[in-house]
Amino acid sequence: MLGALIFALLSPAVFMPGAMPANFGDLYAYHYPLRHLVTAGLESGRLPFWNPYIFCGLPLSANSQAGLFYPVGLLGRVLPLGLSFSWDYLFHLCWGALGMMLLARRERLRSATAAFLAGIYVFSPFLLYRITEGIPTLLAALAWVPWCWLAFLSSQRALLAVVWGLQFLSGHPQFMLANGLAMAVWALCRRERWRLWSGLAAAGAGAALLTAVQWTATWQFLGLSVRRGWPAAFTAAYSILPRTLWTWLYPNALGTPMDGTFSDVPSVFFESAGVFIGWVGLAAAAFGAMRARSWRPFVLVGLGVFLAAGAHNPVYLFLTSGPAGFLRTPSRYLFLSLWGLIAAAGAGARSLEPRIRPGLAVFLTAAAVVQLLAWGHGFLASEDSRRYLSVNPALASFVAGRPLRVLTDPGLASPDKVMLYRAMNVNGYDAFYLSGYPEFAARSEGRPAADPSRTYLSRADTPEMLHAGVAYTITEQGRLQGNIAALPLAYFAAGPGVAMASGQAAVSLPRPERWLVAGVVPAGADRMVVTVPRYPGWRAWLRSGSRTVPAALEPWDYFQSIRLPAGIRTGEAVQLFLDFRPSLWAWWAGISSAAWLVWLGLAWLRASAWEMRA
Repeated sequence: MLGALIFALLSPAVFMPGAMPANFGDLYAYHYPLRHLVTAGLESGRLPFWNPYIFCGLPLSANSQAGLFYPVGLLGRVLPLGLSFSWDYLFHLCWGALGMMLLARRERLRSATAAFLAGIYVFSPFLLYRITEGIPTLLAALAWVPWCWLAFLSSQRALLAVVWGLQFLSGHPQFMLANGLAMAVWALCRRERWRLWSGLAAAGAGAALLTAVQWTATWQFLGLSVRRGWPAAFTAAYSILPRTLWTWLYPNALGTPMDGTFSDVPSVFFESAGVFIGWVGLAAAAFGAMRARSWRPFVLVGLGVFLAAGAHNPVYLFLTSGPAGFLRTPSRYLFLSLWGLIAAAGAGARSLEPRIRPGLAVFLTAAAVVQLLAWGHGFLASEDSRRYLSVNPALASFVAGRPLRVLTDPGLASPDKVMLYRAMNVNGYDAFYLSGYPEFAARSEGRPAADPSRTYLSRADTPEMLHAGVAYTITEQGRLQGNIAALPLAYFAAGPGVAMASGQAAVSLPRPERWLVAGVVPAGADRMVVTVPRYPGWRAWLRSGSRTVPAALEPWDYFQSIRLPAGIRTGEAVQLFLDFRPSLWAWWAGISSAAWLVWLGLAWLRASAWEMRA
């Protein structure tokens, strides 16, 4: 029944390739271009490690939201990409509901009670708002939460390791960490805490091995990104205020962005005002607190509010002064409060089961689901995606696949749309990007031109943009304006910072991770510059005549260069090969592959043993 309601809720987007769930922009501005890039790379038979199309280039596979190693991401290879997002939402809502049903049944609750808990979880605004917000990776991470608790409470360490790993690979580690924190706190409140903690530690170690190929690259990227050492104002963005708690009782207490009655930006609403489980759910939670005397869930409720206070909580600011500062959006810790309320509602429902008839239990379940659906339905609609994803034919025919760099006007809503054209942009929009880029952008503009997720470069005639090879500007009207003074994407230089317009250099990109540069050495040149940002994993080889030798990459402003070796003469033709592969890729891929093989082997042996006993 819940599955049918989910189908109805997402219709007709799950049946029409041209339709997608309506959202406030991130689905079109970020996730669609990103997944398009990943899917295209896989379809071409390669693993897409690098994204050259925004911010002058940055790692792609290291971005957890790219979902390169997440199995559900393969939907984009078997369905039209727009339709795959609708089915992504459909799958994860159904998966979360099934996990909650099994978790409730594992706790020996009746079918109606299990459906009640599953309904107040998957139809809570905390989950449904993620669709309207346009961030599928948030919903994906939340869908795995009940499965994690099912494995945890069943003491299935191997199962918890793989479920935790899949939750991490789904794209948003923050919810995985919050979920792990909830489990650790829950264990603290139990007498067998040491056994539970040891189980969590073992499962965490197993999950780390299973996902080593992803988390090692993501950790390195975070450490070299704008999230390292960024201001506390960014770390504590989306901190909740006390008035936010009114939405737990009445979700419209602060207004909504749908009718313009919410006073702040829409993202603040979606990130902070979603903890509502319906009045029936709240009544069950209150009954659980008063009659069942279940206090453990309210430890989670209080902890969620404490951490979600963010900037208004000195302890939170202290905690995020270290590696935890890589995370932002403290309001997402309200997940702890949501889960605590649902656990309390489960305790209340358990104590009520012997006292109410099955028919009344079904009625209360239906009442809870209907109220949440009546509220959530107003945030969900289907829309024609062509309005946002239509292609400019003239622009596409000119820039597609050509090794040239552009600057999109900051007034354009989606700088990442250049990914669909395969045009390399100096602007971009992403959850995080390389740490040196804001300073590079500020030097170019003569003022700050970046925030935590986007850059606003507007001038193509500055020395920085000329050296970056910005050959064209894309105006707000979608027209191209040439920049004849721009250097090519690779050129010769005479000493640090002295670019040379003379000589010839031609660039080809067989794939984003490989650059081929051919040029003739001009007089006075001592190095060749390639406008690829400095990042671990790039390797270079130089060919002169019949000799090909490794070349050491050195910094050149924001980019990289190689020194021309002694003996190379003016007028001599040289070739430079650049290739990118994540640091220690073969090792980490081997560790993850071996861990999955071991896990599958153990699962097969256990299944065989059960079959023999049966």
